[in-house]
Amino acid sequence: MEEIIKRIKIFEGYSEKPYLCPAGKWTIGYGYNFEDRNFRIATLAKILTDGFDSDIAESLLSEDVMAIISVLSKAYTFYQDLNAPRKAVVTDMVYQLGFAGFNKFRKMLSALERKDYEQAAVEMKSSRWFGQSGRRSIINVEQMKTGEWQEI
Repeated sequence: MEEIIKRIKIFEGYSEKPYLCPAGKWTIGYGYNFEDRNFRIATLAKILTDGFDSDIAESLLSEDVMAIISVLSKAYTFYQDLNAPRKAVVTDMVYQLGFAGFNKFRKMLSALERKDYEQAAVEMKSSRWFGQSGRRSIINVEQMKTGEWQEI
């Protein structure tokens, strides 16, 4: 999980001030879309009292990644069979796109079920996401294809 979080931090960047992400959602920290996900009451109270800081951003990121991994492990039979670099790709994609966006990759998901990682990479590359995500998508496609950590 540590490597996944490190990569998401680099891919997302950090902002202590809210901004509109490319999807038009209010976002803060490490790409935390608080418009759709909201803040827990305790987190909101801390933000209102102390302001938004990197500790809150770290906590939100860790909680999200743990929740994503938990759902992926239960909902997708292929996830447990993936090696760590490929799990990182899938987890990062869900973090970036949400489960609704991730589930639109039907051909990629089918390839992952078949353990056809080269085809999964092809499907990733032929998506609109690939053109919109720049360096992040290039790295993730290669990592899915090879099953090896790519330099970020």
